[in-house]
Amino acid sequence: MGTGGASLSQETTETSAHGEDNSWDKLVAHFKDGVISRGYSRDFQPENEVFHLMSDEEGITSSRRIHREQLKALFEVKTWGTPGGHADRRKGFPPEPSQWPAPRTIVEFFDGEEIWGYSQGYHSEAPAFFLLPADPEDNNARIFVVRSSLVKIHFLDH
Repeated sequence: MGTGGASLSQETTETSAHGEDNSWDKLVAHFKDGVISRGYSRDFQPENEVFHLMSDEEGITSSRRIHREQLKALFEVKTWGTPGGHADRRKGFPPEPSQWPAPRTIVEFFDGEEIWGYSQGYHSEAPAFFLLPADPEDNNARIFVVRSSLVKIHFLDH
């Protein structure tokens, strides 16, 4: 997350929102066609329709041009390769409203995946928005959700 929370990517000299110096945030792109890619981005901005996902495998760096509408969601992860994936994702919210950083939201994707979290910067006309996971132990720091991949969005605080 860049400074101010506007970007999932960051330059090498910036400090992440988690207080660590690192080159870029770890990103996992889930595409509408079921493909999953992981890497880093230097040019991701939520308002842009296109960005590049760079990956490094066996010392070879490659870059993939991604159009926002190809995505189901873009996950900023804390660590690579969480065992069990998201199958064990907890559904629920802390009982105290003071612990809710933004409106409580449940999203359901076209493939049946459901994520409970807090919507950041949601506007009904926007093509995408950020969701913070409800579970602080979740491996996702935040999720960039593409609205066209949703079948349902439920706001519990509206």
